[in-house]
Amino acid sequence: MPGDKTLPQPVEHFPALALEAREEEVPLTGLLVRDQDLTGADLSGLELRSVTFEHCRFPGCDWWGASFTDVSFHTCDLSGGRFDGSWWLRFALTDCRGLGMRLPRARMRQGSITGCRLSEAQFGGGKLRETHFSDCDLTGAAFSECVFQKVALTRCDLTRASFVHTLLKGVDLTTCAIDALVLSEGCRELQGAVVDLWQAAGLARRLGVIVKE
Repeated sequence: MPGDKTLPQPVEHFPALALEAREEEVPLTGLLVRDQDLTGADLSGLELRSVTFEHCRFPGCDWWGASFTDVSFHTCDLSGGRFDGSWWLRFALTDCRGLGMRLPRARMRQGSITGCRLSEAQFGGGKLRETHFSDCDLTGAAFSECVFQKVALTRCDLTRASFVHTLLKGVDLTTCAIDALVLSEGCRELQGAVVDLWQAAGLARRLGVIVKE
């Protein structure tokens, strides 16, 4: 787990523990949660520190305003989850399913998102800093009006992903699929982005430039 060296304590009934933490307004710290199904649960406002989730199901859960510090999700289903205004610090999502996750205005810092299926995920208005996406399906994902600082995208499928009003200066896209990116008129978002010759030719055609072979 990122940033944590202590062994987490296994939890058998996370829903009851989460409800108690919400009522008493105290953080949940140092936990290991495995093989639990919390489909549709209200987990809004939770503060999680040094918590590991493994093989858990959270489809449609409400995580509005939740805080995740040194938290890891491994092979979990977060599809349709609502993480509006959430805070993430030193986090990891590995081999998770998060179709249509909603993370508008989320703040994410010092995290890794690896091997995740996040098609149609919504990151609009978020602030992402030192966050690395690798080997992820981000088809149709929305990163509109985000602030990127030291964000890395490696071997990701960004087909039809939206970056309207999100500057990609310094972001290396050479290992990613970038077909049909959704951009503002003039493709200003790509100024300073790193692309290969093949990708550059495709982008040039979008701008009306004829590339002569």
